[in-house]
Amino acid sequence: MNKALITCLALFISLCQLTAQSYQSTYGSAYAGSTGIRNNPAASINSAYKWDLTIFTAQARVSTNSLFMRNDSAFLNGGSRSRFLHNNVDSSLLNFSYKPNNRHAFAFNLRARSYNHARTAPIFASDSIYSIHDFMVQNRTTAFLEGFVTHSGWLQGDFNYSRVLSENHNSKLTGGITLQVMKNISAAYGRISKMSYLESKTSTDTVYTFVTGGGAFGYSSNYDETSSGASSTAKDFLKNTVTNFGLSLGIEYLLYGESTNTYQQNNALNYQWKIGVSLMDLGANRYKSSEFSSQFRNVDPGITDISMDQKFMNIQSGRDLRDSLATVFINADSVSKKFKIGSPTRLVINVDRSFGNNLYINADLNINLHGTSGYKKLLTREINLLTITPRWETINWGFYLPIQYNSQGQFHIGAALKAGPLVLGIHNLQWAKQIKNLSGGGYLMLSIHPFNKKKVISKLDCPE
Repeated sequence: MNKALITCLALFISLCQLTAQSYQSTYGSAYAGSTGIRNNPAASINSAYKWDLTIFTAQARVSTNSLFMRNDSAFLNGGSRSRFLHNNVDSSLLNFSYKPNNRHAFAFNLRARSYNHARTAPIFASDSIYSIHDFMVQNRTTAFLEGFVTHSGWLQGDFNYSRVLSENHNSKLTGGITLQVMKNISAAYGRISKMSYLESKTSTDTVYTFVTGGGAFGYSSNYDETSSGASSTAKDFLKNTVTNFGLSLGIEYLLYGESTNTYQQNNALNYQWKIGVSLMDLGANRYKSSEFSSQFRNVDPGITDISMDQKFMNIQSGRDLRDSLATVFINADSVSKKFKIGSPTRLVINVDRSFGNNLYINADLNINLHGTSGYKKLLTREINLLTITPRWETINWGFYLPIQYNSQGQFHIGAALKAGPLVLGIHNLQWAKQIKNLSGGGYLMLSIHPFNKKKVISKLDCPE
């Protein structure tokens, strides 16, 4: 198993310190092309292009209340608080969309996605903690220790179809569906449940003895199957992974103004209002569990902070971690051969208003249908909550100013620029000046599509 992953899990379970899908500027835009289906599967039929090829996209974002930057180094925020870190990363290659006519559209995305979540009950933490004993000294008044960490990563192929459902002279209703084929390649989790302890003082030291609590950890078995010492390849890593399916559904309603030009056709660009509702990422990712994945309960009497430090000093593998934890708890049980981590299922409501002269404003409400803090269920979710994005946009140029209030109660102002085939964006403008808090991120997209607006409009206006 990857040593870095084991180290992270060991640090979490032994109670040491805790050390992206959001291309927001393009939400609701007819120029989003094949990437529009990531926010609403109906977006492909309402694309401004007959075809487009998005060669590459990448985005990453993080939300945390515990890390900040100073002089190019990361530091922990001190004090007692419930700490969290949520991160997602999304990248893709060769996304394609095609409209054979103005009533049907097809799109395909090939993506790599990763979601990472960590949260604790209120604890003290600082950069002066170097051992479990240091941690316990700072948390002598903390009632108990509890928290979780979840990681899920997979490859995904999106097969999308959308069409016009109904249309009249001033409105159009469209619908879309995306079948998601997921190759689940990487997962890990750790849980701590109400670990409590007693403080006792001697003439020379202070000792902390653990008395109650439990925990669990697990990871996908492909880490074991590539850690035997022989050189491993991507083929080896993917060989024993699980494939499963997900689904996304959406509709978009376009409202057009009354036109004095009887020859003007309603199209993807000349709407006044566009209202979208979508249900995204229905399903879960399933993984084969490592043989060393285990759950633990009932602390062995006599386990202290000093002995805990010794037990976790030289963790090199999943077996080492399991064996060390088995000496901390009386009961240690293997978990099932497979486990699942819920996809970031959410309801998305998007309203886009066109004011003419290439000016728009977009409102995007993201409602997660489950959280990530449950002890028993393994789940992922999005960080987005509400985003308001004013934009000025043409087929070749664009400027965007997304204003975000995320699910962790954090407020950010971002910005993005489109120049021909390239879109560059940042989630938090503070990053451009000084990173006081690590919450934020960025994204880029590189697309090829028709760049002549007259030709695009003539194709859109061509009656079927």
